[in-house]
Formats: sequence, structure tokens, C-alpha cells
Amino acid sequence: MTDKPLKMPDVFVKSLIPTLNNMGFMLKELDPYSELFLDYIGNTKGHALDMGCAYGMATNAALQRGARITACDMEPGHLEILEDRCPDEYKDRLTCVVGVLPDVDFPEESFDAILCSRVIHFFKEDDVRTCLRKMHSWLKPGAKLFMVADTPYSGPWKELAHEYEERKRSGHPWPGLIEDCVAVFPRPGYDASTLPEFLNFMDPDILTREFERADFTVERASFSASDHDDPLNAGVGATHAGIVGKKPDR
Repeated sequence: MTDKPLKMPDVFVKSLIPTLNNMGFMLKELDPYSELFLDYIGNTKGHALDMGCAYGMATNAALQRGARITACDMEPGHLEILEDRCPDEYKDRLTCVVGVLPDVDFPEESFDAILCSRVIHFFKEDDVRTCLRKMHSWLKPGAKLFMVADTPYSGPWKELAHEYEERKRSGHPWPGLIEDCVAVFPRPGYDASTLPEFLNFMDPDILTREFERADFTVERASFSASDHDDPLNAGVGATHAGIVGKKPDR
């Protein structure tokens, strides 16, 4: 931890808060599938994992609803800010863990629910499947995984969505994979050096396929967007893909 308290960066555009490690943004408002997670864990008052929690928007909301939360993120600074912002009356139900998928691990059957929002599109096929296999093992029987991925229609990338659509029509298993983000970023003059090497945008069909492959029962999967999306997505109703999967009962 640092000697001087860290602060969240200023909002970049409208509702996007930059991460400290240049791994995308945290939405200032929660997406519809994160709200489903909150409704679920608020009813169960169980133990949930917020995987890739960033500054803890969903974590704090779940704590307010009475849940016990393990917040995990690869960036220690995010967790420091989360802990600083967490009201004292909730801190006995909050555990922060520095870790990164797919390497991080938790004991089997630890959680009543997992939220993994806007993380999975940073992985390619093998790591996607490892992440899902691990999260399946961390859930108790009958527990649920709530996941959100960015789609090819997100932000400036929507200008390349026709390529994704063509690859999907041709049967490519990962049509939203961009191997070299810096080379193809569709914004001339933008400092693309902060972009990840690759992105693997997904849609509900891909998420459903991979969830079923990992032995989840898919309860819901759809494109989604919210009124809080940034102006770059104005008029686009498919900026995210969300899914809810249930681990089978014993």
C-alpha cells in the first residue's frame, strides 16, 4: 500500500472511469447483468466473488445489500481505493485479494455467486476456458456466475464490427478476436500505446457456447446496454453481452 491515499481518476467521458493499469474503464453506473447479480446476492445474503472488481462499484452495492464479498483485482491500487471508500460498518464483510485470472485460485465451492464483469474479453480461447472451469469449481452447487463481456459494437471498435460479422457468418469460432489492437485501432491520432495487445470481443452466442462447455446451465444471455453507456456508444444497443449460468445442483 502507498503512504499517500490513492484516488480514483476523473471520469474520462460521461460515465467511464479509467483504470490505474490501462486495462480499460469502469462504468460509473452498473450494467443490467451486474444489477441481476445484486438482486440475486441481496436475496441470498451469501458470500460472493467480484472478479476484476476495479474500484468496487458492484462490491459496495452488494455490501449494502447484506452480502459478504471477496473483491479480487490484479491492480493493488484499485483495492486500496475500494477499501478506503468502503464504509466502516461493511468492512467486516469485505475481503480484498490481489490476483489475476487465470492464475488466481480460491477453494472449491466457496461462493454463492460470482460476478465477472468486463474481464473475459481480455483472454483468448484457452484462458477463457480455464477461467470458466475455475469459476465453476469455486461456486457451490446451485450457485450462479454472472458475466459481462464487451462486444464488437463497443465504443470505436464498432467501426470494425462488419469484419466480426463476416467472420461469424463464415463459422469462425472467435469472430471478435483482434490480434493487434494498436495496429487496427480505428481512431487516427489516438495514443493507442495504452491499449492491450489483443481483445477478444464476444456475443451472447459465444458466451452461451463456452458456458455450456464448462457445464453451466444457461439461464439468460443477451446483448445489453444501459442509459449510462458512454457517448461513443450512442444509439448502439449491443455494447455488452451478458450471461447468467447456474452450476448444477448435486
